[in-house]
Amino acid sequence: MGSDYSHETYYSRNRDRDGTTYKATFESQPFNQGANRYAFKGILDGKGPRKGNACVTKVFKKEFAKNFDQWVPDLAASEKSLKFAEKFNSDCIPILNKTKNEKYKEIDFLIPLISKMYDVSHYKLFGFIPINRDESLVRLEEYVTIEPFLEGKYKKFNSNGGYEDSYHDLMLAFSHWTWSISGHQFMVCDLQGIETKRKYVLTDPAVHSLEQIYGMTDLGVVGMELVLANHNCNRLCRKLGLENPVADEGVLIPRTNVRSTMYSFQLSKEEQLRALKKENKYFEILPAVFE
Repeated sequence: MGSDYSHETYYSRNRDRDGTTYKATFESQPFNQGANRYAFKGILDGKGPRKGNACVTKVFKKEFAKNFDQWVPDLAASEKSLKFAEKFNSDCIPILNKTKNEKYKEIDFLIPLISKMYDVSHYKLFGFIPINRDESLVRLEEYVTIEPFLEGKYKKFNSNGGYEDSYHDLMLAFSHWTWSISGHQFMVCDLQGIETKRKYVLTDPAVHSLEQIYGMTDLGVVGMELVLANHNCNRLCRKLGLENPVADEGVLIPRTNVRSTMYSFQLSKEEQLRALKKENKYFEILPAVFE
């Protein structure tokens, strides 16, 4: 008889916040999937304090590249988002919390670990002979990412293409603030994750940038326009002194109610060209206060 053997990674290429590297063993079937990736539940292994913790391993689908370089923009976007969040937590949360009877939580972003596949699911004949290796979803030697498994109700606060959940003022103000403080050069969006008693824990953000350096979800200035055109400034935006020139001018950009993430290949040819040339119709690029 055969026994099931889960997928397994090598130790991660980058270090976790605790300074150590981890590897993951994860299930053979995904529990969720997006437009270009599968998500698998697993367990962390390593010498750090998170050994034995639940994790999520994310794997690109076959039609997308699976090399290390493909994951670098995702890692960079998460690190950039965390940098903005730390600045927002230190500078803006105290201002917002001055209001009587209102206490806003801090924002945190998960930083994915990038690892290579060591073994994939198969059956072991007689307990030690591997047979029927299954590479239908996960391939040997391909690169994947590993993140903590988020316990709690998963929420989508906004997208990178114009959707926003108006019940979450803080998240929407944060996206608006990142665009403002960076001199209109960056915008952190596509905010999603969980809310704990202490903070918001977010994953898989998109970052719109002038140079479009953050992968397929970075829509450049066109993405910034889409988010701003569909953003209804709330009381927190006003309290932080944020302006929205796109909405203020009554610009008619098609509104999207689609919650899903938007990719650069979904832009029109005209929009792709504008993003490439950094041609923005509605706002000027300013010196960054923080980036």
